[in-house]
Amino acid sequence: MICCIILHWFPNSQFKFDVLQIIDDKSYAQMLIAIIWLTAASNPIVKFLYDPSKSYVSLTKRRTIEHAPPDIELPFIACIHCEENTLSMMNFLEISNSRVESPVFFHVLHLLKLKGRTIPLLIDHEHKSRTHLLRNNNSYNIINAFKSYEQHNRGSVKVKIYTCISPYETMHDEICMQAAEKKACMLVVPFHRHFRETGVVELANPVRALNRHLLRTAPCSVGILVERGRLISNNPLTSMSLYSVGVVFIEGPDDREALAYTMRMADHPNVNVTVIRLMEPRKKSRPLINRDPDAEIVHKFMANYLPIKRHDYKEEVVRDSVEVIGVIRALEGCYDLVLVGRRHEGESSLFDGMNEWNEYPELGSLADMLVSSDSTFDGSVLVVQQQNRVGPKVGRQDYYLENSVGRQELPTFREVKPHTTVWPVV
Repeated sequence: MICCIILHWFPNSQFKFDVLQIIDDKSYAQMLIAIIWLTAASNPIVKFLYDPSKSYVSLTKRRTIEHAPPDIELPFIACIHCEENTLSMMNFLEISNSRVESPVFFHVLHLLKLKGRTIPLLIDHEHKSRTHLLRNNNSYNIINAFKSYEQHNRGSVKVKIYTCISPYETMHDEICMQAAEKKACMLVVPFHRHFRETGVVELANPVRALNRHLLRTAPCSVGILVERGRLISNNPLTSMSLYSVGVVFIEGPDDREALAYTMRMADHPNVNVTVIRLMEPRKKSRPLINRDPDAEIVHKFMANYLPIKRHDYKEEVVRDSVEVIGVIRALEGCYDLVLVGRRHEGESSLFDGMNEWNEYPELGSLADMLVSSDSTFDGSVLVVQQQNRVGPKVGRQDYYLENSVGRQELPTFREVKPHTTVWPVV
């Protein structure tokens, strides 16, 4: 190897073979080819043998909101790509209804692309000795905003801020390691589309790819937050009117996780919750509780929250995908925030043919109808996926996620309704 290095840095062949008298031209060419092949083969071999996700996808304990004991501290992890995500995440924390008897511990990760370093860097902003490593004004603004929010809600809200600097290709591993270390029950990430007063801007492809990696490998539940303005303009902390939250419930663990999180929101005095349950005719006559986890959590909501007048429960009988689309379209203009489960992999025929036309497969069929380019829905959307207990599984929704036809992701613009009020960051 040392000889090859010496020969490489001395291009004069006369010096190589007349002075050193080590190898001939044929041996030299063979050695160079061998080095090139070894270098090319080592990278995929290392990637195949070393899988960082094995350290966190093998967790056997549930990290979900549905299975969390009542009245305990719930750790959340929120990812922020830019300063524009700060306000929506702060309001998301507010409607999570952190209380003294049941606080929410919010771990905020400001994600930055790695530049000029060879290894990822995680900066804990509670340790002042490491803050000098950061030279980013946007991070300082995000840190100050969350610290001010924590001081304003001292005793009921805990916030810890980090800056994660990593390549986008491996950033999901850094995030998942933090989720496993902090024992988070939910990981909240912003959607790759930003809705502004001047139009809609789609961020670069790595942001969307990052969300897809997190959906496959996260050791806890995942929520993708699509903010369309109402999560900023109508803040439950300062708004005089009620903040309207809708939940579309069909079946499955993702829907149960969404409803479990919504029941936590329902305890907030400024939030009213409406559960819309879609049922097929053959399931309509089934008893409400028959050792069915879906029916049990719906019954829990009805027993605990329907006596509170500001909450509501509706049932819609649907026979096919056309009627499902009709119910989803009817949500337009009714809610500030809609929660939906990402996957519905039961034997139901309600979703036949819907996945093939998804514009954003990572959101699932229902949320895709609310967020797609031809939708007029102006509320925010939270897409919930419950943690996979034994690591990532490839189901029908994940098949379409992997095999969807890639589009050219260039920034696109579309007119949207202007915001009337904005809650200022203190």
